[in-house]
Amino acid sequence: MNKQYKNPPITEAVCEFRFELETAFDPKIIDLIYEEIKEKFPKKKKGQFYQAEFKIDAKEKKQEISSKIIREFDQFFSEDEKTLIQIDKERLSIHKLKPYQSWSGFSPLIKLVFNSYTKNIKAKFIQRIGLRYINNFEIPLGSFDIEQYFNLRPVMLGGLPQELSSFMVGTIFTFEDDRDSAKVQLVNKSSSVDRIFFILDIDYFLTQPNSISKEKVDEWLEAAHQNIESIFEKALTEKVKILFN
Repeated sequence: MNKQYKNPPITEAVCEFRFELETAFDPKIIDLIYEEIKEKFPKKKKGQFYQAEFKIDAKEKKQEISSKIIREFDQFFSEDEKTLIQIDKERLSIHKLKPYQSWSGFSPLIKLVFNSYTKNIKAKFIQRIGLRYINNFEIPLGSFDIEQYFNLRPVMLGGLPQELSSFMVGTIFTFEDDRDSAKVQLVNKSSSVDRIFFILDIDYFLTQPNSISKEKVDEWLEAAHQNIESIFEKALTEKVKILFN
């Protein structure tokens, strides 16, 4: 994010586009895209979608679970495989895995891939854009008080029990005159002898299809990132920020 931290808690950042295409997807175009981005993403792989099948024999009291590949999609990786692209026909996503340095490093890669895709694949319009940040926190147990660490948290009123073993709290905020939304969730994942683990998932997305032109995508991304950063900063207290700074 624009505000720099020594050890940011981001484990994955994802930018996803979904398009309405003018014509049927041509797999040969993937080679054209690869030629334009291979300097940053030299490794090619195939990803796979699986379909699970369950068979239950009530008479024999047996059940079988099997899976089969229903389709493949294209993947391109950076040399260290910490950054990757997935292209599945009308879907395009760019992923940055930990360590995440900065938006100024991630943003140019998004623009490179988006421009190559839209140059080679003709799209009628953009159905959806999403920018998502998944953050993981490790907090020492001690005398843990959630109010000291998170401004986004569960609140129990009306005499409800105050001691929690686990929780998931979330909300959806609207931005840019209801054009965009942000789904924000805080979950305590697990705990160890001396630590408790949390996930803060911020998923910001375009809610109105065909409301952003290709020429305005850069502007949308900058606004989306700014709003995500604001949510991140306001959801956490200074006490939790010290842990990764």
